[in-house]
Amino acid sequence: MTLRAYTHSSYTQQLSPFSKCIRNGNWLMLLSLMVMVTSIIISYPLAYQFTIPVQIAAHISTIIFAGLLKVAYVLRCVGLNELGQEVI
Repeated sequence: MTLRAYTHSSYTQQLSPFSKCIRNGNWLMLLSLMVMVTSIIISYPLAYQFTIPVQIAAHISTIIFAGLLKVAYVLRCVGLNELGQEVI
């Protein structure tokens, strides 16, 4: 039995659509969480260092990326459910 190194393209061709849902949901959750935390830091503890338009944009992006985090979690849950795995 030999181990075969998978290239990125051959790896993605083998994933089922629901595995892609899980992978994309995980990445989207990570990205939206990072942007949301950054916008919260800009909005509250470091607000005095930013102009009002930047603070407004940070407040708006907090709401948008919090919603995107929820959509990403639902996408992940759909993938897990369809593959018969436990949804936490």
